[in-house]
Amino acid sequence: MLKSLDQKELARRIAEAQALYKDRKSGIDHYAEVDPVSGRPISKYIDGGVETFPVPSAFEVLPVYLVAMAAGNTLHQLGLVQIGLDFHGNPQFELYTHRPAQVQKLALDKIAADVTAQYTKEIEEHNAAFIESEVQAQINIEGRRLERELAEAAAKRRAEIEAEVRATYTPQPPVEEPKTATPSRVKR
Repeated sequence: MLKSLDQKELARRIAEAQALYKDRKSGIDHYAEVDPVSGRPISKYIDGGVETFPVPSAFEVLPVYLVAMAAGNTLHQLGLVQIGLDFHGNPQFELYTHRPAQVQKLALDKIAADVTAQYTKEIEEHNAAFIESEVQAQINIEGRRLERELAEAAAKRRAEIEAEVRATYTPQPPVEEPKTATPSRVKR
């Protein structure tokens, strides 16, 4: 069957993609994709609604926080997270923030447009494949019908030719010539 654009399905897909964006951390993901030939991971920049700021030491939390808030970010529920230790054994942190609302709105609008384009492309491909399969099925049906008609016509013609050949080459019973009375010589 041919598909048409389902607004509920489109809205669901857009909502899922936008929710994924809002909860995703922006930055480089070292395991984003896999090289199909070697099977090794490929790094890729991932865009998300969460932005992190590195905090080299506990004494720099407030300056980094102020810089992030000045950029328009809002504090994420994770807040400050310790990510490890530096080579001196001092703790290192990341400050989790939500990106500015206008940046997120642009990204969410782009995601909605991309999802809509992908969904319509998916529907068009499905419809094209369905139409192609139906056309091929009709062609196959007509081809089988023509083959059957040609086979019937060939069998009929073969029967006619066989009848002609049999009629031509069937030995005919010898025809007896009617004997005509020939005048016999009369003796005198």
